[in-house]
Amino acid sequence: MKLASGRLASLAGEAWRQAGDERERIPALATELAGFGGSGISRNGLAEGEAASWRDTVFSRSVSLTLLAGSGSRWQASLAAARSEGRLSGAQLAFDAEAPRGLFPVKNFLHAEASSTLPIAAYSLAAVAGLGSHAIVIRDHEAEIRRDIIGALGLRQEEWRFTIQEAPFGKPLGHGDAAWQSRALWRDADWVVTNFGGDANSRFTVEASLLALAALDAAGEGTDFLLPAALLREPAYPIELDDAGRPLSFGHAKLQGHALGADRGPGWMGLANVGLRLYRASALAALLEELHDTYWLEGKGYAIPGNAPGNPEFALDNADAVFASRGRARVLAIARERELSPAKSFDELPGFEAAIAEVLAEDYSRGSGRASW
Repeated sequence: MKLASGRLASLAGEAWRQAGDERERIPALATELAGFGGSGISRNGLAEGEAASWRDTVFSRSVSLTLLAGSGSRWQASLAAARSEGRLSGAQLAFDAEAPRGLFPVKNFLHAEASSTLPIAAYSLAAVAGLGSHAIVIRDHEAEIRRDIIGALGLRQEEWRFTIQEAPFGKPLGHGDAAWQSRALWRDADWVVTNFGGDANSRFTVEASLLALAALDAAGEGTDFLLPAALLREPAYPIELDDAGRPLSFGHAKLQGHALGADRGPGWMGLANVGLRLYRASALAALLEELHDTYWLEGKGYAIPGNAPGNPEFALDNADAVFASRGRARVLAIARERELSPAKSFDELPGFEAAIAEVLAEDYSRGSGRASW
C-alpha cells in the first residue's frame, strides 16, 4: 500500500524533534491524516462532525490494560526502610507491605469528595477511564482496588475487568507475560493502551497517541506499535532512532543486564518512554503468541535473546524490539518530561505527587482529565 504523506507521519518519523512543539496539534493532525481534514476543530484539539464520530469509534474500540501485578524489589526495600525510620504517616501507617505498590496512598488531586489520599494507581486508571473497556492484571487485592480506586473515583465497576497473573515460579515473569496471560480480555479490540500503577500519565498524551496510531494505520503507514516519548537528560530507558526517526532499540538496563548510556558523558539528552504503550491489538496478540511459543522453556521460564542470561522474564520491551526490527514501530515524542516521574521507591513519592499535580492541571485546562470520563 502506498504510504500516505502528512505532518503526523513526519512527526512520528524524521521530524520527531519537532513533535513536542506541535503536541497540541496532534489530534487535529490525526484526523487530517485519517481523511477528515475538512472538519472543524474544537478548543481542545478534537475534531467535530464526522471526525468526532471517527474519534469516538477509535476510543470505543480500545482496551486499556493496566498492569498492577508487581511491586518491585526497590519499592519493597524502600518502604521497609521508611517504616523502620518512622517516616510513614497517616494512612501510610496502615498499608499492608504485601499489597501492590499501586495501592499505596498519596495525595489526592482527583476527587474532592474522596479522602485526602488516593492509591498511586488511581492516577493510572483515571488517565484511561472512559476510553473503551478496561482490563487490570493483578496478583490479588481486587476487592481493595475496586473499593479504594474504582469506587472512590465514582467509576462504573462493570467496565473494569480483572485477571490474575499466574506466577509458576513464585514471582510474576514480566509485563509481556502478563499481557500474554490476559489476552482474552483485549485481543478482540482494535487498540490496546498499556500502563502501570506508578507513572504520571497524561490523559491528553493517551488520547492524542491513540488517535495518532489509528490515523497512521488508516493511512497505510504500517504501524503496529506507537510509543509516546519524552526528551530528557540521561534517561534510564533510552530509545535509539535511525536517521528516518524510526526506533532501532529500546534500552532497559535491568532486563538486558548492563548499564546504558555510560559512554555518552554527563548531561546527555535522549528519548525515553513514559510508561504508556499503544498497539494494534491483533498484531500484539499474534506477536505475544509467537514469542511465548518460541522462547518458553517448561520448568524454567522464558529464554529471550537480548535479555540478561538467566533472566526468565518476558517484558513488553521484548515485543517492542521485534516490532521495531520489522519496521512496524513508531515513536511520537510528545510527552512532557514530568510524565516520566515514576513512583518506584518511597523516596520518589514527593516527585511523583508534584508531577501528577502539574499533569492534571494541564489536562484540565484543555478539557481532558476527569471531565472526559
